[in-house]
Amino acid sequence: MPADPPPSFPGVMVSSTFTDLEKHRQAMGRALLRHSLFPIMMEYSIPRADKDLINSSLGMVQDCTAYILIISHKYGQMPDDSRNPNGVSITELEFIEAQLNDRPTLLFVMDDTHPITVADAEPDPAKRAKLAAFRARAKAMKSGAGVHRIYETFVSEDDFEKKAIAAVAGLHRFLEQRNTAPPTPTPTPTKTVPVAPAFHAEPAYLVNRAFVGRADELAALDDWAGAANPHPVLLFEAIGGSGKSMLTWEWVTNRAAVGRADWAGRFWYSFYEKGAVMVDFCRHALAYITGQNVDAFVKRRTGDLAAELLLLLRDKPYLLVLDGLERVLASYHRIDAAQIADEDAGGADAVGGRDPCAAIRPEDDDLLPALAGAGRSKILVTSRLTPRILLNSSGQPVPGVLRLPLRGLRPADAEALFRAAGVHGDGAAMREYL
Repeated sequence: MPADPPPSFPGVMVSSTFTDLEKHRQAMGRALLRHSLFPIMMEYSIPRADKDLINSSLGMVQDCTAYILIISHKYGQMPDDSRNPNGVSITELEFIEAQLNDRPTLLFVMDDTHPITVADAEPDPAKRAKLAAFRARAKAMKSGAGVHRIYETFVSEDDFEKKAIAAVAGLHRFLEQRNTAPPTPTPTPTKTVPVAPAFHAEPAYLVNRAFVGRADELAALDDWAGAANPHPVLLFEAIGGSGKSMLTWEWVTNRAAVGRADWAGRFWYSFYEKGAVMVDFCRHALAYITGQNVDAFVKRRTGDLAAELLLLLRDKPYLLVLDGLERVLASYHRIDAAQIADEDAGGADAVGGRDPCAAIRPEDDDLLPALAGAGRSKILVTSRLTPRILLNSSGQPVPGVLRLPLRGLRPADAEALFRAAGVHGDGAAMREYL
């Protein structure tokens, strides 16, 4: 069996424990090949010296067209690794990655009446608890608009094979329909993307009121942006609605180039947009700096993109703004992330019991501290939470990172804001109320 699918065969990842489901996996492989779908499975892959278990597994999920999960009565191997801080199984890590990448998914769960051997039952009570939680989480997955999600139970090997054939046939039809759908017409006129050193925002921040106050914060930004300041990264942390985005937009568009004339480019990236993740930030930042089309970077991995981006940032002084970085953290990785209350953030993880201040993708936890070594460039970040990876064991920022809490407006500035919004009245009474 070849390690890579032929060009005409969509690759489908098959994820499960192995020894107890070997025959089921073989049956699934036959069902996939029957419909010209290529099974991406560990037993068919060629080991690579430059990839460990986690990278190999998550890489297969990222490369697949669709994803199939089979859950039995065993939980499986739990890699002891900093990228797996909550000790979930490699199969559960693969499932999380598939859902994050919105892969069409088939889920098969072994029924309690399915015959098994003693060796195929999970003996560890802690693992049994994790397995029960994993089953519940997997069965609760929801179908998004236009996304294929199927859930089946099976009571025997024969029952599994019959249901696998039927489900794979449906998956094949879904993939064919999706691939043959009429292409979306290219809008005209074509969007012109500025290249460095011209300022570019992806997308532009929509200013809906006059900017007032924040003299101290603007001065702090001016000081930080200087070449002599030793902190490549500045993080503004504050609750939602406190004006982080407006402050940084005002500074980067109206003051940054005045205070420092040697910027090789200024780039703003918002994580509040759909599909905004660190790998997408790297693609757009590289496209802006190099003058290439974003499509030139689409097929490359986060680690490769980050390495190239850091070389460019160390070579010339660029100013990059990452607005709303909390959206890449576990605590905010949910459909209603923009509306989640601040008191609910940071206390409970949305995915797999992970640290709520950890990045949802392990490769992002590698990239974020690397930005602190951006050399001549400056990285301005706004976030409701400080990413855990940017703090040391004492809770202090790692070298190269300056963290500033964004306080509320001073009463006089708040009064000016009210008046700019059309509120009239006695100034002393307003300030007393505020």
